[in-house]
Amino acid sequence: MKSFKIKLLLGCFTTGLLTFSYAIDMKPTFRDENYKKIAFSASIGGAPHINWVLSICNELGLRGHNLSFLTTSEEIKFGQSYENVKTYEIGPSVLPDDRAQFLRDMSGGEDALAFFPKVIDMATKNYEKEYLALLNYFKTNEIDLALCDILMNVCVDAATTLNIPYIITAAMDFTTESSASYVNNDFNYSGDFSTESQTFLERLKQKFIAPYIGLYHFWPHLQSISARRRALGIDVKLEAPSDTWKDSLKLVNCLFGFIPARPIGPMAEYVGPIIPRHYKPLSGQLAEYMNGHKRMAYVAFGQAAVPSTENIRLVLTSLLESIEVGTFDGFLWSTVYSAGFFPESITTASNTSYNVKDMFDFLNPHARLMQWTPQIAVLLHPSTAIFISHGGLGSWYESMYAAKPMIVFPFFGDQLGNAFSIERDGLGGYMRADATVEEATRLLKKVAADIRIKANVKRTQALVQIHSEHGIIRGADIIEEVAYTHQDGKLPHRFTADRRMSYWKASNMDLYVVVFLLLAAGLSLSIYAGYKISSALIGIFKIIIKKQKLKSL
Repeated sequence: MKSFKIKLLLGCFTTGLLTFSYAIDMKPTFRDENYKKIAFSASIGGAPHINWVLSICNELGLRGHNLSFLTTSEEIKFGQSYENVKTYEIGPSVLPDDRAQFLRDMSGGEDALAFFPKVIDMATKNYEKEYLALLNYFKTNEIDLALCDILMNVCVDAATTLNIPYIITAAMDFTTESSASYVNNDFNYSGDFSTESQTFLERLKQKFIAPYIGLYHFWPHLQSISARRRALGIDVKLEAPSDTWKDSLKLVNCLFGFIPARPIGPMAEYVGPIIPRHYKPLSGQLAEYMNGHKRMAYVAFGQAAVPSTENIRLVLTSLLESIEVGTFDGFLWSTVYSAGFFPESITTASNTSYNVKDMFDFLNPHARLMQWTPQIAVLLHPSTAIFISHGGLGSWYESMYAAKPMIVFPFFGDQLGNAFSIERDGLGGYMRADATVEEATRLLKKVAADIRIKANVKRTQALVQIHSEHGIIRGADIIEEVAYTHQDGKLPHRFTADRRMSYWKASNMDLYVVVFLLLAAGLSLSIYAGYKISSALIGIFKIIIKKQKLKSL
């Protein structure tokens, strides 16, 4: 009996071992001999609109697909770091010759509804050339799928003309796919992304007044670009972008926690935050400067925002006074296009005068002004204690990834909404342009020392790092889904059932109407029966009273 048990155990062990040895891994076969040609196109918006998409494109290139990046001369530099993506120029830059002045005008506080049409006019300056270039490239290279930046409507037109499926790429989703009654999807109409903190009058303006003001400002541009598109043979429809893109997927580099949570439709995918996996290190001189400090403030307003001299004076004075009182022991400022707008000197409340040229020449041991800095490397450095930023979404991601609290000095676009969110969520503060130096200095001290802010930032760091770890892979998977599963450019498996139903059936209005009619009929019968019963009872009561009167006689 014992021998039998031993043989049985040996037999089971051998069978299991053989089964394990001959197990076969499942491998996907949908790509076999069927790799796709995919083209991404963007012309303005800079790194926040381009780099994250190129990261996904590079991953698709590693999988064997043929990837190309089509852009203007100004943006070609963004494609240089991605070896699995081929970059092609489709025409000259659409940016004005005096870019710094244009950006300064855009940062000057002009109403977004009035200024944004100017940005659109700039973006469509070379529409005809770009359209023909994209059309020719898509056709000649037999492109299977186009990725079109949200500001690249010419890409949508070229893809539509050739009946090529396309995906809209965006840093934030401003379409109806993520709409809700409490969400302000268009930052041109409101600085806040949610109605939660808005007054009744602010909500009234946002919902019923601002759209018509926006239409007034945009109408001349819409007429002009529509005429130019018709001249190219494009079928023009005056409709909202959400309607134009209703059959196309929206790929968004965002996540909840940076925008208000809301339901998302099946035609939108949030894959953010995608942050560059590789970054430039600190130069030897800059590393030496930062290593020599323990608690620094870092200032950078991105590649598009250009602060005025008054803005610079406010931030610079508050920084110097913060150093004097010991909040920080130094700061680093990436000036980009704003170097020419710095004042010659700054005098603080202590009546100490500082020569700004010394800061540019690296002569001030605690204040350094540089045109360009490797932002991620600076944020990750242990001596960086706080980040003073314009509040762009990319900078917000990078700041939270490095667990550095922010003070936002917003200029345009989504920056004001981001400033509200950062302040309300306890991730930093919002520095108003009309603040006094004393108020700005207090804000710097509060954000740098607040324990709750540090805890909130640490929690958000986990959120960002968790979602960014596989964002590129997820984005690549979604693009492959579209490339391999579309039917004539559409994704019927993502279409909700209501698109194939009448409004009455989809909204259950027919059920509500029938139930209402039944309830109304039942109520009517009840009232009629009650009337009859009460009439009969009244009749009987009258007869009884009449009989009693006769008896009394």
